[in-house]
Amino acid sequence: MQSLKAEIITNERIGDKLYKLEFFSPYICRNAAPGQFINMRCCDPGQLDPLLRRPFSIYDTDKGFNVATILYIVRGKGTAFMARLERGDVIDLCGPLGKPLKVKADRILCISGGIGIAPLHFFAKSLASQEKKVYLLAGFKDPGYMQVEKDIRRLNLDYMIFCEEEMWANQGIVTDGLKDLKRFSAYQAYCCGPHEMLKDLQKKFSGSGIKAYALVEERMACGIGVCEGCIVKIKNRQGGFDYRKVCSDGPAFDLMELAFE
Repeated sequence: MQSLKAEIITNERIGDKLYKLEFFSPYICRNAAPGQFINMRCCDPGQLDPLLRRPFSIYDTDKGFNVATILYIVRGKGTAFMARLERGDVIDLCGPLGKPLKVKADRILCISGGIGIAPLHFFAKSLASQEKKVYLLAGFKDPGYMQVEKDIRRLNLDYMIFCEEEMWANQGIVTDGLKDLKRFSAYQAYCCGPHEMLKDLQKKFSGSGIKAYALVEERMACGIGVCEGCIVKIKNRQGGFDYRKVCSDGPAFDLMELAFE
């Protein structure tokens, strides 16, 4: 992990409040692995509002051009600041952070909800390059993610997309793609999305024999395990609970061990 300055290549609005930001960073492209993220300052130099950095999963890297990519949704003051940035502006970031995903299975099922596609896109791209069999299920609330499908298509893997609002994809929610779980009995699953989706997946995978992991996204401050602001609750074998830090212990946790409030 390093503290870095990086020049913006593009900062494009690709959907309703959804942006794709590309930046030049040989260090991130050389060292980032699937599952990792950056922590970015979201205010002008010399300013302290917002005080805390914002975490963003790495969506893609292009090692040939040393360009890394993140996706973000404008939700508050920090991301509103980001949306105003232009080509040539310099961003202040730390990374890569978090533990890389290490996979031994040959068949991987990726399940994303909304902006949860960000880490799973990078992950699926890496798996496909290793000639592993990958199936991607992605669910979105609205057609604002149509541009993301173009990126998914370029990965050259099997996928299915669900949209709740309009028929640009299969109408429904992402878990509709799991009605026949036997189809994925030989797969290992990796999921990322809102808590409600993860809780639903816990129920669906319970007793199925499918090993599933969740890439958890939480608000955080330091990003390196010092502040303990991104704690998640984990069920232990004694019937109690332990606590883990998403930034340094994660972001991937056994889905069945996560305890949702």
